[in-house]
Amino acid sequence: MPDNLFTQHRHDTTPLGRNTLPVAECDVLDATVGGKPCKAIDVPVLGCASVWLRVQREAEAWIAPGGKLIADPIVRNRRINQAYAQLWLADRRFQWAGLAAFASKQVGCGLLHAANNIRASLAEMGDNARRPDITGSADIAAMNSVPAITSASSAYMYQQLALGNTILFLDIYPLHRFYMLRGFEHLAKCLPRRATISDQILWPINRDRLTFGNAFSEIQDGFKLIDRGHVAESVRKIAYHEQINILQAALYNDLAMQSALQANQFSWVTGFPSGSAAAINLTLSAQCSSQSAVLNVWFPKKNSAKLYDRDQRMTFVYEAAERFDRLLRNGDRSAIESSIHEIAKNGGGS
Repeated sequence: MPDNLFTQHRHDTTPLGRNTLPVAECDVLDATVGGKPCKAIDVPVLGCASVWLRVQREAEAWIAPGGKLIADPIVRNRRINQAYAQLWLADRRFQWAGLAAFASKQVGCGLLHAANNIRASLAEMGDNARRPDITGSADIAAMNSVPAITSASSAYMYQQLALGNTILFLDIYPLHRFYMLRGFEHLAKCLPRRATISDQILWPINRDRLTFGNAFSEIQDGFKLIDRGHVAESVRKIAYHEQINILQAALYNDLAMQSALQANQFSWVTGFPSGSAAAINLTLSAQCSSQSAVLNVWFPKKNSAKLYDRDQRMTFVYEAAERFDRLLRNGDRSAIESSIHEIAKNGGGS
């Protein structure tokens, strides 16, 4: 795996529409013009699709070296966390990426929680099977009903969290890199061409569920706001894109995911089964939790709250964005920067 997130390509400084080889080095082909044989020079020209493929390959190299996704979702998540943190450190206007470093870190905390649930549930079922006072299969099945449900729900949540984390990164990291390399004018011009590379890239989700490279208006709106210096407003546009255009389709419209989220919400509110629920919050530090109230943004802890509901979730996301912006502006910036530096170094999530 590469140690450095940002790579350099020999055509990064070549203007779009220019040839990428000197004419003298280009292939000469036999051709016919007006029915008469002639010679033609095949001149490769740098186009939008080439730049899109360049930044997409950079994202893939970071989490899928050799074209294969890092198998361990927790390790992969930490790489993604590092990437978002390094984006913000490279350009402080990328405030969405700074917030995403914390949000993705929190996804990693959810992965750790789900993995612990699976291990604890399997251990509990194993202990039940060895209990000398329980000999009947019906009794064992009854004892194992709660840990079995917890294990299955946690395994599904683990899989879906990893999928959403990966898909979002493969969508949004290249957008930031294209902007870094080419600026807003070319991003806006080339955005409709992004989908043309879909058959050449890694996209680990059914295309019928979520197609690659849709030129959603929120993408252009968000980067236009960045370009004009309206950083906080850009976060809302890009957050809408990632939550609704990407994650709603990839995760939250899935009925099984909705059931798993509701089961977690019920367990979080009621405390049953004890210790199985993952708290739904965003902690603006490199760690999974913090005792500081100002660093925690909480989703409502009530049974009627639904994380998969787009409006309820966006209220939570916008609150987190506003808190992050406020902390950056009111004197707590050094603490936020320190945490992002730590995430950039090791992925955070301890």
